Amino acid sequence: METRSHFAKPDRSSEEEIRSDFDILESEKIFLDVFGTSSGIAAILDKNRQIVYGNNELLDLLGIKSMDLILGKRPGEAVSCLHSDETQFGCGTSAACSVCGAVNAILTSQQTGEKTVRDTRITTSAGGGIRSFDLKVTSSPLQIHGRQYYVFTLQDISNEKRMENLEKIFLHDLLNTAGSLNGLLTMLKTETDPNEERSLIDMSEEASRDIIDEIIIHRKLRKAENGDLVPDFKPHNVADLVNSVVEKIKGDYVSRKKEILVSEIPEMICFETDRMLFNRILTNMVRNALEATDEGGVVRIGVIDSIKNVRFEVQNNKVMKEEVKHQIFQRSFST
Repeated sequence: METRSHFAKPDRSSEEEIRSDFDILESEKIFLDVFGTSSGIAAILDKNRQIVYGNNELLDLLGIKSMDLILGKRPGEAVSCLHSDETQFGCGTSAACSVCGAVNAILTSQQTGEKTVRDTRITTSAGGGIRSFDLKVTSSPLQIHGRQYYVFTLQDISNEKRMENLEKIFLHDLLNTAGSLNGLLTMLKTETDPNEERSLIDMSEEASRDIIDEIIIHRKLRKAENGDLVPDFKPHNVADLVNSVVEKIKGDYVSRKKEILVSEIPEMICFETDRMLFNRILTNMVRNALEATDEGGVVRIGVIDSIKNVRFEVQNNKVMKEEVKHQIFQRSFST
């Protein structure tokens, strides 16, 4: 565990200060009436970003009955954010916190004295499993009895964000494939060599199949988001799968003037997978690596076979930016 803060100030209020703030808020009937009837998940934070009050929706979200269980915690600590215990100072102080919309909303609100709204992604271990959320967070200054507080609210926009990203990816890929098909058909109209004409027809047919596959994979991803996906598991030869992906992506614009090297794969390695989903995943891994590779560069694909599983590795020579590293495994994050 890190012993220094990588982002926000690590200072924390004492238990006595937290209890004093809670008592002040608890005694304010007008505040309680307004705060209690507010819709959505909300907490009151002190100057050190610690919770001094929360509404019933927050308690329900956390599955707790008593406010005492969250008093003094910061938002990330209350929801068990995966980064909240990476330093001894808690939420807001890890390197990953620098790209967190929640802590940045609070800090901006403190600096400007104004209401601040941010979108953020939080991955939490609450409830014993790993879950990812897309949230709209708001931090608004509030003064009571001369003390400075911040009203911190959360709105779950996960479904909206995921559907938006799925649609964006789907339309992007579909447009690329449709553009390729259109180009092939345009060439076919002017081609006079029978052999070249046959080749263009074959390539056009393959491009049309790719369009159908894009539509099918989009439907599968929608089902996955809704928890309704039933993968079509069948045995496949690993070398065939990898070579198929490589051959197709070699014709992609992103691979121009770049080399793809595949490590030797034993012919007999087989495993069960949903071929369409596998192709999507490996294709995206290779395409991402190619996009981060300069002209003349190399992307390497490797396969490691063990007793229980097969591991696929894609490597390029450039390193991700720090802000990308901290968000790469959050579901809706994309560069």
